[in-house]
Amino acid sequence: MSRKLIIFIGIFYLVGIIGMSVGPYRSFFTGLSFFHLLLSFGILLLGRKKQTASLWAFIGLAFATGMLVEWIGIHTGILFGSYQYGNVLGPKLMGVPLIIGVNWAMLSIVSVSLLASLSLGFWIEVVLGALLMVFLDFLMEPVAVKLGFWYWKDGVIPAYNYICWLGISLFLQFVYRKWRLNESNNVAVALFIYMTIFFTFLNFRL
Repeated sequence: MSRKLIIFIGIFYLVGIIGMSVGPYRSFFTGLSFFHLLLSFGILLLGRKKQTASLWAFIGLAFATGMLVEWIGIHTGILFGSYQYGNVLGPKLMGVPLIIGVNWAMLSIVSVSLLASLSLGFWIEVVLGALLMVFLDFLMEPVAVKLGFWYWKDGVIPAYNYICWLGISLFLQFVYRKWRLNESNNVAVALFIYMTIFFTFLNFRL
């Protein structure tokens, strides 16, 4: 099952890379970003070995946390800096695309999954998991701006954005590990790798 899911989502990421790299088709594939992220999250959940109430509680918490901090960010600038979302990522709630809350939950899970089989200890996994989340955001930011996902004031991505990402990621990783939700999961690891390749390639191509 997990092998089929890894191949399936890998094909979608490959098609996405090709589609967004070809000028005439870029706007079409960019418009599918909402569905692509939702599909990735669905595949991640299907690949889980354990579906528990605690997992769904964490997903709800991560979603709510992500939506809240993004709302604070776009309306006050206190978190992340001065930015606004475009109209590419689907339905919004008070200016924040709903898929962004899903993305916070997904990145929280895939990032720490890389560490599940290493038995590094609670706090090391919390910190490294948070740093891996920031790493993905670092790769994602320039691509997202170029594709119109969101826009930074004066077109500059502030270092403060990554500081805020680290703080929020530490909180989410702490809860995830505290609730003992981490598991060795090939689908989650593959998804992290696909995301890394996807955004790294587009950083050079766009």
